[in-house]
Amino acid sequence: MKTLITFLFVLTTTSIFAQFPQASVTDINVKLRADKITAEYNKHLGLNGIQIPLFKNKVAHYLVLADEIKRNNEGRAELDALVEMQANESLAMNDILTLYQYRLYKKLKPKIQPLKMVE
Repeated sequence: MKTLITFLFVLTTTSIFAQFPQASVTDINVKLRADKITAEYNKHLGLNGIQIPLFKNKVAHYLVLADEIKRNNEGRAELDALVEMQANESLAMNDILTLYQYRLYKKLKPKIQPLKMVE
C-alpha cells in the first residue's frame, strides 16, 4: 500500500511540473509583436505544435532584450549590441528548429526582423 501511494504521489507531482516554459513577459505589446513575428515565420517554416510556443516565448524574450538595448544605448553601440543579441537569438533558435528550418530561419531573419541602419 505504501508503494502504491508513493507511486501515485510521484506520478501526480511529476505531471504538475511538465509544462511549457512561460516567458516572463507581461507587456501585452511585446506578446502581440511576438505573435505577429511567430506567425510570419510560421508561414515559411511550418512550425509544429511543440515548436510554436517555444519559438514565441524565445521571440518575446529577445524582444524585451532588444527594447532594453534601444533604451540604454545610442548609435554604433546600440547597433553592435543589437547585432550581438540577434546572433544569440539565432543560436537559441537552433535548439527549437530542425536543421532545414534553422537554415531557412537564418535566410528569413533579415527580412522579418531587420536591424535599423546607423549613419
